[in-house]
Amino acid sequence: MGYRSLAALISRYPRLIILGWVFVIGMSAVWAWKLPYIVQDHGLKLVQGQAQAVEQIMEQEFDSPPDPVVLLFHKHPDTSVKVFRKWLTESLATVRTLPAISAVISPLDARTQGRMLHEGQAYALLHMNVEQHRIGAVLKQLRELIRSDEPGREPGTIQLTGKHVVQQDVNRLSFRDLERAELVGLPIALIVLCAAFRGLYAACIAVMMGISAVITAMGVTALLGYHLELSNFIINVIPMVGMALSIDFALIMLSRYREELQRVYAREGHFHIGSDSAIHRELLQQTFRTAGRAVLFSAACVLLGLLGLLWIRLPMFLSVSLGAIIVLILALLLNITLLPAILSLNADRIFKSFLLKNSSTHASAAKAGLEGSFWHRWSAMVMKHPVWMGLAGTTLLLWCVFPVTRMELAVPDASSLPATMESRQAAEQIQRNFGQARMSVMDIVIGEKGQPLTASHVRQAAIKLHELQQDSRVTPVQAVWNISGSFMQLTIAVQGEPGSDEVKDWLRQARAADVTAGSQGIPVRYGGEAVDQDEIMQEVFQRLPKVLVFVIVSNYLVLLLAFRSLLIPLKAILMNLLSLAAAFGILVWVFNEGHLGMQPSAVAIMIPVFIAGLVFGISMDYGVFMLSRIQEVYRQTGESDLAVQHGLASTGRLITSAAGILLAVTVPFAFAEVEGVRQLGIGITAAVLIDVTLIRLVLVPSLMKLMGRWNWWLPGRIETHRKQ
Repeated sequence: MGYRSLAALISRYPRLIILGWVFVIGMSAVWAWKLPYIVQDHGLKLVQGQAQAVEQIMEQEFDSPPDPVVLLFHKHPDTSVKVFRKWLTESLATVRTLPAISAVISPLDARTQGRMLHEGQAYALLHMNVEQHRIGAVLKQLRELIRSDEPGREPGTIQLTGKHVVQQDVNRLSFRDLERAELVGLPIALIVLCAAFRGLYAACIAVMMGISAVITAMGVTALLGYHLELSNFIINVIPMVGMALSIDFALIMLSRYREELQRVYAREGHFHIGSDSAIHRELLQQTFRTAGRAVLFSAACVLLGLLGLLWIRLPMFLSVSLGAIIVLILALLLNITLLPAILSLNADRIFKSFLLKNSSTHASAAKAGLEGSFWHRWSAMVMKHPVWMGLAGTTLLLWCVFPVTRMELAVPDASSLPATMESRQAAEQIQRNFGQARMSVMDIVIGEKGQPLTASHVRQAAIKLHELQQDSRVTPVQAVWNISGSFMQLTIAVQGEPGSDEVKDWLRQARAADVTAGSQGIPVRYGGEAVDQDEIMQEVFQRLPKVLVFVIVSNYLVLLLAFRSLLIPLKAILMNLLSLAAAFGILVWVFNEGHLGMQPSAVAIMIPVFIAGLVFGISMDYGVFMLSRIQEVYRQTGESDLAVQHGLASTGRLITSAAGILLAVTVPFAFAEVEGVRQLGIGITAAVLIDVTLIRLVLVPSLMKLMGRWNWWLPGRIETHRKQ
């Protein structure tokens, strides 16, 4: 459907379009509130990896389900050991009454050999047989069951931890972070919009577009959650992306519509347009042809950036990419259907105050106002000193990029929660007090399903056990092999934390030795948190080059189609890559090196990938709009310098407003309680600030001034847009 057909359809049936969207948004709102209870863990696991295969074998063959809930018991100082043991036994007997608990491993069992008891502390493992979306309800029942009716009179206290507990805490805090961000970000975005439009009506409509996109996307994603494994990260990503994109799209569309309305008003000589469908159709056609085209190409760039994440075969990237794509498509549809329909019915009221204040505005007055603006003076300065401005901007950019070489990445764990959270405290105490600090527990499994154990398996197991006993870096947790069906299993502890270089080196050496000794074809598999993290890191780093190639090439082709130039897309992509690298450098400075009041910590492995996928496309939003305006003037005049200066001056206020809205939406996440969300918020904030200052307002116009008409070079077409 072309611009003319879409404009005609909307101007003819605006009420029907509005009623249709009201129904869709209302139905989505019913499901949107269920999303926090449908999402699962972070989704950082390689489904086809060796660690997952070992988990399945341990659960099916050795009746040891993965990721148990952990109860940490603390003995009061005045409680005797005998009373403490009795209380522990009674507490676990009570826990066993829950139908969802399939097995309990007690610290008093003979098979644990006292490893789960230590100086007034003990921990038990609870295995649950329950669907993922019901874990929250089971944990609530468990807490109520172990909670004492008479606090202070029990022999001790009980804390809960484990992956499921940590993820429930992350989900709850993420939703609280979202509510806080909306409470702060939406009013700021509304103020920015009011300043941009000099009126309240248009600002409220833009915010309404953002809220509608987020609610609808969360409802649709919640429905998909019954069929797909959704990462808890989408609770923050969907609102962040949806509000930023939808409000920016609305800002671009409303600004151009107002400009066209002002032009028609000056031509017609009266204010009231009313229900004149011909004028509404003309306004919509011009808006779609200019701003609508820019929004469409911007959405295409964002979409391709998100599709690139699908190369990484981890559930987190699939679900986050899917959620962001859904909210992107809805933001686009809302702003090219619902927004124009509202304008068709209420344009007079929405822009009345602005038009009355500018009743004498015509082309020459508008031009005079533009030439007297701050943005015209800024663009004139950049155009006058392109070399020095370009060198200064490049120097600052490279200074921000430099720390990237020291970036430390890790898979998030309980340490991503605030230090005051019970689940984090309990996890850290277990690591510290039960010999698990700086140790990585692994399960080694020998055998193949459906193949009976033979003497060769026993010899292989004996050789492996001998190797482990000779390795000073290894502590056998179980000194003998467990045998079940077609498998033999041994649990060991390797010196070094999961994700550390020493554990990675040990895994590489162990696997290499197994390949050398594996002439008999007996598979040896390794499982556990350390193996899982190693596979995640390998998957991300091995797939990242494909992601970058796909995003860069596809965005280049879209921009080539949009601007009919070989060099502008290349320059735009290079600038985006530099701004991303600078944002990563700031992440290193803030988190890895511990500045701005942050404790030194590793950056979560998915954060740089998310920032690249999201910001690479989002920054194209106002970038494409500015370049579109420059191209529009160049086609009219054929003068490159005039086009660059006029394009920067006419869009500077709009780009600043769009960036302000994006910052209003993302900055509150920089103060989130969950470490990963905080890193994402700061990373996107840094990328946007760098992009809208150094890139859009300094480097892009400087380079375009220096390149002149070569900006629009296409073989055989450099003279195409000269003024006739």
